[in-house]
Amino acid sequence: MKVFIISCVSLLFATTSFGQKTIHGKITNLGNPLQDVHITNLSSGDNIGSDQNGMYEIMAKPKEELRFTYVGMDTISVIVEDVTKILNIQMKMRVEELDEVTVSKKVLKGQKELELEYDSNPNIIKSAYGYLNKETANYSLRILGEEEIDKAPDLEFLITGKFAGIGVKCDNKNELIVQMRSSSSLGVGATTTLSSKGGSFTGGPSQGAVFDIDGTIVTRIGCSTLWGNIRRIAFIPSLAGLARYGHLGRNGVVIINTITGTVTPKEANGAPYDQAKLRNNYLTENVVDAEGVGASLPSYLKELKESKSTEAARAVFEKNNAKYANHAFFYLDSYRYFHERDKAFAESIYDKYVDLTDENPVLLKAMAYVLEAQGQQEKAHALYKQVYKLRPEYAQSFIDMANSYRDLDKPESAASLYARHSYLLEEGLLPKDSLELAAIMQREVDNLFDLDNGSLKIKKRKKDFDERSTRLVFDWNDSEAEFDLQFVNPDNQYFEWKHTLAEMPDRIRSEKELGYAMADFLLDNELLGTWKVNATYHGNKQVTPTYIKATIYRNYGSKLQSKEVKVFKLGMQGVNQHLFNLRIPSEVVHN
Repeated sequence: MKVFIISCVSLLFATTSFGQKTIHGKITNLGNPLQDVHITNLSSGDNIGSDQNGMYEIMAKPKEELRFTYVGMDTISVIVEDVTKILNIQMKMRVEELDEVTVSKKVLKGQKELELEYDSNPNIIKSAYGYLNKETANYSLRILGEEEIDKAPDLEFLITGKFAGIGVKCDNKNELIVQMRSSSSLGVGATTTLSSKGGSFTGGPSQGAVFDIDGTIVTRIGCSTLWGNIRRIAFIPSLAGLARYGHLGRNGVVIINTITGTVTPKEANGAPYDQAKLRNNYLTENVVDAEGVGASLPSYLKELKESKSTEAARAVFEKNNAKYANHAFFYLDSYRYFHERDKAFAESIYDKYVDLTDENPVLLKAMAYVLEAQGQQEKAHALYKQVYKLRPEYAQSFIDMANSYRDLDKPESAASLYARHSYLLEEGLLPKDSLELAAIMQREVDNLFDLDNGSLKIKKRKKDFDERSTRLVFDWNDSEAEFDLQFVNPDNQYFEWKHTLAEMPDRIRSEKELGYAMADFLLDNELLGTWKVNATYHGNKQVTPTYIKATIYRNYGSKLQSKEVKVFKLGMQGVNQHLFNLRIPSEVVHN
């Protein structure tokens, strides 16, 4: 049976195995074409340079990686997908090369502000001499956070190789061994043994590194004493950072913040502190309605909106049909317009759209989003099923299909899909989850079992969140899309999540490798108020719009859970656009 299942999976994957195809596009910097940009296919070794107009052509298969390099510019890497044909690349100056001739302005924050910001800022660590901020410290300070700590099996594995000039190991006597190699900043080169059982230090000319644990300085710790209770860890190797520790810190200081020892401030009602209050980030810019007055609409859609009657609108459509016959977005825009006014005519447009996009998962997902928002779950399910056939190795395909089955009141089918995904991961037939994707999928699975445990005969699980919470889930149909999400609280202060190559290259690489395009946010329900959700679109390496779906879950995880779907077309670039208002709490936490 196992052989049969694997064989079926292999055949299924074979349906998405494509040969080489031509990828082309234009490379620019600040709108100007760049000549002689070096483009390399890292899998095949093929390379080419852009011409005087910034244009290039290169062959690549799906999942192969193209690298774009140019002297003085940041290197850009893009993983090719099944639908990739055009990659227009905007290169930016490499800022670090200008460090010696530019003045960097650092905003210094007070201790109270750093304390309040601790939970949301992984660049802050608590020491015996106050909170330290990696971004504004005048010395080298690397901080390992919970994500890296959770991945490590023990303290030795965690620290080894993470800090320059320091090695760590635990010997068979349960002693933590710290080896500090020659350091120009400290002027020492010592091998120091820290005994967890007491006694003197050996191996160096002076006392070894000390430990600053939640603000308390100690000279020794056991190898496993704190394991499982570490939240953040940092090592200070330079004299500038060690001066305040005096002679105790001359061989370095290891700062450790524990989970139980870093209690952070809460609001008066006990809710997590509103992170938007920590910054002077009041929204002052003008925001355009994404699909209303002020929006940049294609000419055919303007004509449709100006039509005085259904007959006039049909005439406008027919007039433009010949001109835009091969443009999927013309049919999608027209379908959305007529669905509210002339459903029979909208259905004829829908058929044309599906015929045109039958083999394009990106465009099929855009229509599926629209159908979901309209409450047409059966039709949306048919499109998600088609996407799943085209992309059976994408994690997003499993999530979309499972949620679609839930909309159709088929929780058993949804659970079966998640079980299949888990099996394929265990067998090595799918790439391993990143920490973020695994967390998102776990929330999806837990929610399925919480709400459908009766029919699934699954024991109800313990929740790690308040049942009154609101969960916002954003999905986007094009994996190349770059955008900012902005959450503006009732006091007009905002929190931003920037989905761009410049801000989160590792996450975007993970999305491409694992095949997902979504993010979720849990919103605490203690402080009610009307929030505004905005988005700034930065493009998708083509001159096409991106569709973004916002799913709002209220009373998330409880039997009173409700679901609302909103869909938005992002086309205008560099403009902050208002998507929707939401009566939600004032704490935004990205998960």
